[in-house]
Amino acid sequence: MDVVVNHQQGLFVVPAGEGVSTLGFEHVFGQLKQLVARLNLPLTVREDEKGTIGQYADYQRAIGEARKANLKETWFHLDTPVEVRRILERYRKSGKAIRIFYGDAETGRDWLEENDVLGVVGRSDGTLRVPILLENQATAWGNAVLDHCLVKLMDVDTRRVLWAHPKYQAPTFQIVGERHRCHTHAVFVDGCLHAAFTSYAKAAQWVAFMAGECMEAPK
Repeated sequence: MDVVVNHQQGLFVVPAGEGVSTLGFEHVFGQLKQLVARLNLPLTVREDEKGTIGQYADYQRAIGEARKANLKETWFHLDTPVEVRRILERYRKSGKAIRIFYGDAETGRDWLEENDVLGVVGRSDGTLRVPILLENQATAWGNAVLDHCLVKLMDVDTRRVLWAHPKYQAPTFQIVGERHRCHTHAVFVDGCLHAAFTSYAKAAQWVAFMAGECMEAPK
């Protein structure tokens, strides 16, 4: 098996055409654990074998079995809360627009991600059909949702909070008049400089979007 184990970065480096792709030790371990349980495979998933070629081989075997089984359900990360799974599935089936907030799954700290956080939930093709976020229902492709890194979900039409991490705390925003070249205003988040804008209006719109008060992404 032509796979390089990079212990320093915790990655399996796998040949892919003329280049390589990588899979994290944690990802392989988690996926294997789920697949063994879902498909009732005669494999033992051990923590002390994480990052070994043997566990990677078991993972490849499990993926092969999943391909044969032709799984139909949406495939979520092992650590994704049940309620988050239910909401994403509900919105996938209804086609309603959703706003997602990414953050630290341990602390609930919002990462203030502003890209690829607004749209409708779809599902990927492939052996494991993961949730993806589409710009709208007519869009043919989208980005995979990091469903285990969500800290808040909101309905776009009503702005109602559908779910929030138990420890979620809204960031504190402060707009300050601060001229630097073409920028006239800066936004501080929890006391630290985070972004700069060419007008107060643009700074205010960004703050409103990041707080979920406005569902139109700033341009």
